[in-house]
Formats: sequence, structure tokens, C-alpha cells
Amino acid sequence: MSGRASFELPGRWIYLGLASFVAILWLATLSSRPLFNPDEGRYAEIPREMLSSGDWVVPHLNGLAYVEKPPLQYWATALSLQIFGQGEFAARLYTALCALGTLGVVGWVARELWGSAAAWRAAAVLASLLLFVVLGQLLTLDMSLTFYMTLALAGFLLAQRRPHSDKASRAAALERRWMLVAWAATGLGVMTKGLEAAVIPAAVLVLYSVAARDFSPWRRLCLAQGLPVFLVISVPWHVMAARRLPDFLQFFFVHEHVSRFLTPSADREEPWWFFAMVLALGSIPWTLSVLRVLASGWRRRAPRGQFDAGVFLWVWVVFICGFFSLSDSKLIPYILPAIPALALLIAESRADVIRRDVGITAVISLLAAALLGAASVYAPAHVESAGRNQYFLLLAKPLIEIAVLLALSGAIALFQRGRDVTRATVLLGVGWCVAGMLLMRAAAVVAPVYSGVVLARALGDVGPDVPIYSVGTYDQTLPFYWQRTVKLVAYRGELDFGLRHDERAQMPSVARFVEQWNGLSQAYAVMENSMFDDLTSRGVPMREVARDVHRTLAARR
Repeated sequence: MSGRASFELPGRWIYLGLASFVAILWLATLSSRPLFNPDEGRYAEIPREMLSSGDWVVPHLNGLAYVEKPPLQYWATALSLQIFGQGEFAARLYTALCALGTLGVVGWVARELWGSAAAWRAAAVLASLLLFVVLGQLLTLDMSLTFYMTLALAGFLLAQRRPHSDKASRAAALERRWMLVAWAATGLGVMTKGLEAAVIPAAVLVLYSVAARDFSPWRRLCLAQGLPVFLVISVPWHVMAARRLPDFLQFFFVHEHVSRFLTPSADREEPWWFFAMVLALGSIPWTLSVLRVLASGWRRRAPRGQFDAGVFLWVWVVFICGFFSLSDSKLIPYILPAIPALALLIAESRADVIRRDVGITAVISLLAAALLGAASVYAPAHVESAGRNQYFLLLAKPLIEIAVLLALSGAIALFQRGRDVTRATVLLGVGWCVAGMLLMRAAAVVAPVYSGVVLARALGDVGPDVPIYSVGTYDQTLPFYWQRTVKLVAYRGELDFGLRHDERAQMPSVARFVEQWNGLSQAYAVMENSMFDDLTSRGVPMREVARDVHRTLAARR
């Protein structure tokens, strides 16, 4: 017994040390690159405008009502901006903390269900999945939604651990508390991105009950206490927004939920197999392990009539991927809430299966290292350095660092997996996680392709009375960096709802803009490069201040 304790104690401290290192690095890289279009600029600017206007009920983008999503993340980010200042670190902090929180929840629920070894494996696998690492470093709503949905999933799973008893026992009270956690987290998920946070868990419960012929979870839902908790969290803002905007309910529920799902109105059409590809690439380096659990996870391991956490997790993953595959609106982050459940399914496998998974993933790591190393050496000599390519070629040096890291972690995992498969999994996971963060840090070199930061820095100090026009386009990052809104010209896009409430906020035509521009003594305008070239060729008095891959910042001569 003492020998086992002496082995586990150092191992635990090693894991805690690595976890602390990953968490510190996760936060340290947040300010290493500019905000990217479109999501990061949008979800930084909305909270900035909340602070500027003092309106915490109706979100605004470029001064216009923007109610496509509920405001929970906007509130949290606004507080972060107020505390830490209006920069990239503060803008991304809430999303990053939600990612770290998701890792903690996955490790916690795995420990409660299957023990500490499974907990470390689950957290390590999740931390190394490519889709999770990348989105955990970006400012989007999907990571915070994933945190709340994973917390709801964890609370629900822990509420099913023992047969329900009507007696006021300590165990039954604890299970009720977990179920209330699930209800509260679902409400917070709804306040993050909408009804999908409630629809998905409800549908998964129904499908699991039918497929597994297990209706025992329905007796543990704590509906009488949980439903009021959910409603208190999720309803008040919707009521306040509807009072402020008479057409809010139709736009938010019909247009943003039903129409976006059933029609191509959002202009995000992709083939039906799109999310299969996203899942395969996003689960690198554990893609083969993911395919294994998807192929076998439907098999029951618990006795008939008892709750089977593995089958429930499998239904969770399959339903999320299938649900969004049926939609006419598809974006890569949509299936992120399925990723934590996949990590749990991989981690709870038998020791011999995990050992085989680690061996395969270690070999994949070595192959990836070789491919990245070859690309960093040969790409500069064989790819033309023009247009966008000139920025992507700058990634050659960081790719060498990433290749070395992956080669080391893969080799160490191969050596360790026969001795301690959990340690091998953790070391492999940390290697891929750090590699992913190095890649995100290196993404700063491609900022001119995806961010307006080049134009933002070129403007300098401009008085609030000097107009800045956005002509035929809208760069989401510029208002945040300039700390001010722009005057829209011949552009509606996703600002259409707000413009319907304030048509004067947009100049309807480029001709009208040129007429007004000619009468000004000082002004600036952002437009596509082709439009700038066209207007200057027609004699419009413009001077180029700065230009990036897409747009030009022009000044009135």
C-alpha cells in the first residue's frame, strides 16, 4: 500500500504541474496576435459598445441593435474589458477561461465516474484535440456554449450514479444538486447562444431512453425545482429585449433559430458530409480513436434497466453531429459541444484499448512532425511568394518548432505507454496542446489576411468629429481598435436588423458618399482595394494611407 501511495503522489504532482503550465501558457498567448475577422472583431466590439453606451439589455454593433444572440458572453467580456483594459487579452479572456473550465469539468466528471486515471486521460485527450485548442484561443460564442453544455452534461451524468430513492438521504440530496447544476448550466447556455443549449440535451435524453430502453433518468430530472431555475436564468432578458424591440421575438426565434436552420438564409451552405470532415480533422491527433468510439460506443456496458453513461455520451456526440448536418447553415465551430464527450468516451476505454490508441496516436505524432518539418523546409522554395502566400510562408520557422515538439512527445509516449498508459496519454496530450498554442501564436504573421489591424494602426489620432466611412464593406475588427463606430455606406449584411430600426445610420449609395466626400475637408474611408482603385481613377480626391490584402484606408486629400 505504501509503495502504491509513493508512486501515485509524485505522478499526481507531475500532472498538476503540467496542467498549471498548460493553463498559464493558454492565457499567456491570448494577446500574441490581433483580433481576426469576423467573429473576434464582432464579439469584442459588442461588449465595448456596451461599456460605452451603458446599455446592457440590447446589444449593439456599430451603434445598431444586434440581437442575433443572447448577451451573457457580451456581459462577461464587457466586465473583462473594464477590468483589464480594451485589448486582445481582455477580449479573449472569458472564452479562454471557458475552455479551461471545460477541461476541468471533463476531468472532474471522469474522476467521479471512472477514477483519477481516467480523469487525467480525459483532460489530456480533450486538451490536445485540434478543434478544441484552436477554438479555445479564439473569441467566439461556441467555446462558452460548450462549457455550459458540458457542465450540464456533467451534472446530469452525476445525478444518475445511484438508483433514485424517495428517502431524504445524503446521496439523493447530492444527486438532486447535480441535477440542479444541469438545469442552471442549460439556462446559462441558452443565455449564451440560444435554444440549441436546451434542445440538444432534451433530444439526447429522448433518443437515449428509446435506444437504451432506459427511462430511469426521467425520474431524476427534479423538474419541480429545476425548471424554475432554468426559467429564472433564461427568461428575463428575452422579456426585456421584447419590450425594447417589438419585432425581437419574431427575429430572434423565427429568423435566427428556425429560418437559419431550415433555409439557406444565413448564406452558410455546405455539403451534408461537411461535419464528418470537420470531426475527422478537428479530432487530430486522436482521429482513429474517435472513429473507434463512434463505431463501438453504442454497445451497452451497464445491466439492462440501469443508466449507461457511455451510451448516453455516444448519443450526445452522434446527435450533435447529425443535428447540425441537417441544417442549411453550417460553420466549423457548431459541433464543438460534441468534442468533450468524445474525450470522455476515449478515456473510459479498457486499458489495453487505450494503450493501443496511445501507440497509434504517437505514431501519428511522429508522422505529423515529419510532414510539418518537410513543409517548413521545402515550401519556401516551391511556393510563389506573392499575394497571401507571402504571409503563410512566414510560418515556416514556427512549424519547425512545432515539428520538434510533436516528435519528442510522440517518442516519449511510445516509450511510456507500456509502463504507464495514463502518463503516456498526458505527455502526448500536453505536447499536442502546446503545439497548438504555438501555432496560434504564430498566426500573428498572417494577420494582414484575416485582420484589419494594419489599417487600424495606420490611422493615428483622429478627433471624434472627423468622419470615418466604411464603403461597401465592414471590417469587424476596426471599430474595436479605433474605439469608435464607422459610417456605413452601401452595406447592410448582418447589420440589416439594426438598420431597419435606424435607416439613417447607412448612406445608401456610393454616389451619395462621393458627393458628401467631395464637400469635406478632412475624412477617412475604408473600402475594398478594387473600389479604391476605381474611385481614384475617376478623380475622387483620395490619398492612400494604408492597404492590406483586402482593403484600403483612404484619407480626404
